[in-house]
Amino acid sequence: MADEASDLNSLTAAPNAASRTPGDVPERVRRRYLLESRGGAGIDFYVDGTVTAASFRDQGRRLTTPRSDPNVIGDLVEIARHRGWTTVTVSGAGSFRRQSWLAGRTIGLDVRGYRPTQRDVQALDRRLDHRLAREAGAAGTAPPRSPSAHDPKAGASAAEVRARMRIVEAVVRSRVRTEEGQDRILQSAKARLGAWLERGAHLRPLKVPEPEIVVARGVRRERRR
Repeated sequence: MADEASDLNSLTAAPNAASRTPGDVPERVRRRYLLESRGGAGIDFYVDGTVTAASFRDQGRRLTTPRSDPNVIGDLVEIARHRGWTTVTVSGAGSFRRQSWLAGRTIGLDVRGYRPTQRDVQALDRRLDHRLAREAGAAGTAPPRSPSAHDPKAGASAAEVRARMRIVEAVVRSRVRTEEGQDRILQSAKARLGAWLERGAHLRPLKVPEPEIVVARGVRRERRR
């Protein structure tokens, strides 16, 4: 596919990342691949001994892959978590950056280099709900449920909190240019939301603005109200 060709897709750790040692991967990931060191610094990971192209290359602080394979992307974010990375930057094909954002955010990574859409935020919230339900099932407990109409005094559920923060983050990432400004606003939003929830506050439905069609000098484009 043209979207996945030429340039390598990459997932890069922040400069102060904990572990940057090539080959430092979870045992589950190591068992899935054959490893080979050649052609400069780094380790290539192959799915078997017959393929000529590596699934991905581990350069310590940077993980690269020529494709947008969801399975490989899942392994890359698992490696990032295993190494203690909290912030990663993605580059390359749009499909790679989107899938990396979804996979990374699902396990709690701060993923930069991709601006999520409203649908991405909704997809992430569903992933988080599925993960929470799966973990609750494994632990033999029931996952948190949203307050029902018969329980008006119940506070906001975990799912509602996650959904609200996903929307806030998407808006901030798309409208604030600097990472410092984004982080400052998001930290403030999290603190305020936490304070409200401690008081048992409810979350009112958040209205996401619909696109408004604007015509300027013969060019038709959309803008947010």
